[in-house]
Amino acid sequence: MKKNREVICAFAAWVLSACFFMSCFMIPGLAEKINSLGNSNMLVYGMSLILFCLLFAAGMGIAHRHEVAGKTFPENVKARKTAFWLMLFIQIPFWLLCISGETEQLGSVAAKYGWHTQPAVIAAFLFLAELAIFFWACQNVCFPEKDGEWIIRLVYAALVLLVFYSMYTPNIFGRGELSDAYHGHAYFNSVYNIYQGMPYTHNVTSIYGHYGLFFKIPMELVHGDFKAFVAMVAGIGAFAHICAFLILELLVKSRVLRVLGALAVTFPVLGMRGGFYWQVWPHRVIFPMLLFLYGAWILKKELCNFWTAVGGYLICLLAILWNTETGLILTVAWAGMLISRFLSVGKIKIRRLLWLSFAQFAGMAGAVFGAYGTVNLYNILKHSPANSFEDFLIPLLSGSYMTGVLHLDMPTEPNAYMAVITLFLTGTALGMTSWFSGKERHCWQKEFLFLLSVGSLGCLVYYINRPAYHNLDCITMPAAIMAAYWGQKGIEFIKNEEWKRFDSLSLRHVTVSGVGLICIVAVLAMATGTVLQFAQNSKIKENYHNVQEFEDFAEQIAAVVPENTPSFGINVPEICSMLHRRTECFTMDFSDMLVRPDSLKELKDQLEHAEVPGAFTGKSSMNIWKRNDPETYRWFMDHYELKETIPFYGEKFLYYIKK
Repeated sequence: MKKNREVICAFAAWVLSACFFMSCFMIPGLAEKINSLGNSNMLVYGMSLILFCLLFAAGMGIAHRHEVAGKTFPENVKARKTAFWLMLFIQIPFWLLCISGETEQLGSVAAKYGWHTQPAVIAAFLFLAELAIFFWACQNVCFPEKDGEWIIRLVYAALVLLVFYSMYTPNIFGRGELSDAYHGHAYFNSVYNIYQGMPYTHNVTSIYGHYGLFFKIPMELVHGDFKAFVAMVAGIGAFAHICAFLILELLVKSRVLRVLGALAVTFPVLGMRGGFYWQVWPHRVIFPMLLFLYGAWILKKELCNFWTAVGGYLICLLAILWNTETGLILTVAWAGMLISRFLSVGKIKIRRLLWLSFAQFAGMAGAVFGAYGTVNLYNILKHSPANSFEDFLIPLLSGSYMTGVLHLDMPTEPNAYMAVITLFLTGTALGMTSWFSGKERHCWQKEFLFLLSVGSLGCLVYYINRPAYHNLDCITMPAAIMAAYWGQKGIEFIKNEEWKRFDSLSLRHVTVSGVGLICIVAVLAMATGTVLQFAQNSKIKENYHNVQEFEDFAEQIAAVVPENTPSFGINVPEICSMLHRRTECFTMDFSDMLVRPDSLKELKDQLEHAEVPGAFTGKSSMNIWKRNDPETYRWFMDHYELKETIPFYGEKFLYYIKK
């Protein structure tokens, strides 16, 4: 049958590309050769995605020719049943291995989760019982078609408020872990530099993008206050979740799956995270969610035209300005969706395709150079030279970011990222099937899922480059949305008791139903995790809301350190902002100083020309200075002496005066 070719071609392409992916990491000689070329994780990942698309397109093309010639794939009932049950039962050992290895990953805090603190047998029994009740309800309970929508809206509103509360964590010292302080400083330092009127330069920049420009005016309105900044970040995080909920409303008809999907979307913030990682939440999710919502809206409402396409590129321009890496990926995904949409309807006219492709390249160039020009316009207004394009693309061209100490080896044992990649490859393949359909009308769901999948596979490079536990959070929202969409196919399979009539179902229908059932289990598991872990996660974050403690510490600093004292280092800008003081020192954030160690030479020059003969910093920052530039560190120690040490939550803040 015609539809079966999609499943067979997708499965064959997935198997071959997965074998290629794993072989590149597990065959020693091949792995070493790829490593010598650059970042092996990124190279292998990129080649695997391209290989999948090429194999799938080639397979579909060959199958299409065979069907034109009157040949079709044979149907076999036993094969369909075997494929269905094998697909379901192979999930059991895979996910058991994933969960058992969860606590061993770098950065994991999974040992605190309920499914690890309780006996595995009890946790498995309770979840299986929950699944049984859920499937029974799907089959036997009928919900009125229009009633109950207000309950869903109420769930959305409650979740948005909880997300805002959970992300409003101004006491960055609350848990007493250095990693929290590092992450908070890495994100806030460039914002405070821009607030103080500094331009973006080679040695004073941010590896997370030029998002400081977005905060420039709001920070001036609140006088640079750190608590207000954290509230802004929490508001952005809440808005990203609103975008996700609206996408669920547009894409998913099942009200049950919309509620479960909403709970699953909030899993990282409400159920998992205990510390600060603003570099992911909301930094790497806000613009993907905004573009995906925009795409879903214009595709469903059939508003796709020249001006709405330009609107998408405008969002991409802002995304590049906000975070270069994510913005570039979204730009490619948007262009890819528009080209794919053209290929999906009617006969392809080469001249029109070339013209459309040229227009998309122009749109991508406009987004990239528009963002680049905006940064340089800001620099010119600050009487500073324009940035080079290389500096603008930091960290993409930074060796330490791509292949240095931040790089981690790719896990080859069963891992959640494998399931996530597979999920998004299904969406990519679904979108590509339209190229071979010959239909005269667009299917907006396929086009949107193609955009969602390509964009998410691109955003996943953040995890691929550094596969630490919580870095996978960057694609949790689109993964939950995608799983909720496929889950509808599983609910239909259960509700209609389709397992009783395998003989009349096609291979494609059986496969899609199997994927739907797997996605239901995944969404239900994440939703359950959100509900069960929320109380514990809130307790972990409790001290983050203790603003009074932070304010008292800032006042203690104010009593010791004179105003206008040169101040630098981890969490020092945060303290200065609480006191509404300038730092008088402008450097790369100390958390990422290895990316731009020459920034420390500029720090030396700033100290030499400072009006106040002193310096305020922290012990961990001095260790970073010593490690990255011993020469200027010795100069500092030769010219300054320690006058006061102020301990706070395991860190020692230091006040120096000139000798």
